[in-house]
Amino acid sequence: MTASAPASAAASTARVVSPEQARRSWPWSALQGVVFVVLAVLAVVVADTGVRLLVGGLGVLGVVRGVAALRAARAGQVDRSAAVAGAGAAWFGALAVGVAFFPPVVAAWACVVAVAAVLAGLVVRADRRARAGAAVAVAVAAFALGAVLAGPGWLAAAAVLAVAVAVLALGIASVLAALAARRLAAQPAPAAAGCAGCACSAGGCGSLPRD
Repeated sequence: MTASAPASAAASTARVVSPEQARRSWPWSALQGVVFVVLAVLAVVVADTGVRLLVGGLGVLGVVRGVAALRAARAGQVDRSAAVAGAGAAWFGALAVGVAFFPPVVAAWACVVAVAAVLAGLVVRADRRARAGAAVAVAVAAFALGAVLAGPGWLAAAAVLAVAVAVLALGIASVLAALAARRLAAQPAPAAAGCAGCACSAGGCGSLPRD
């Protein structure tokens, strides 16, 4: 499974981007993946400050991606739905940056809200809502049982851990996508349409006889 992941990522990247696009995108994807991994590790290893760094770092990335999407929409490069998503990312990112300046407990409970929003989104957008609803119900029951047995502080800590694990997974996926895009970027550019390359050895297309 681990060995096939980069190959799958490469195939997916090859379908959606050209080598030129891959050359522009893979450094950002790699940097984003590294930042995600670092933030996830800090959230778990560094007490109190780690969760603030996690929330604030995700907020900064959200603002950057959101602003980039809005600029692309203004230039006519993306559709309206992408522009709306970009505006939402920028707004929630700015909110997360503000939360990071509050005490760590506020950032921890922001993770609780984020986990709840994700669980609700899974139910709403799932193709098989009954199965997704059952899985979400089990997760909610586990969180509720832990909060009853260990107190509300456990709920916040569990939410921080859940967010950190999700961010770590996103970081790894982003790094794998960057590696796939880098391999795609190393491929030679395809020959121009209508040129088989046979005329190049004879001095170029200009040397071909014309009617």
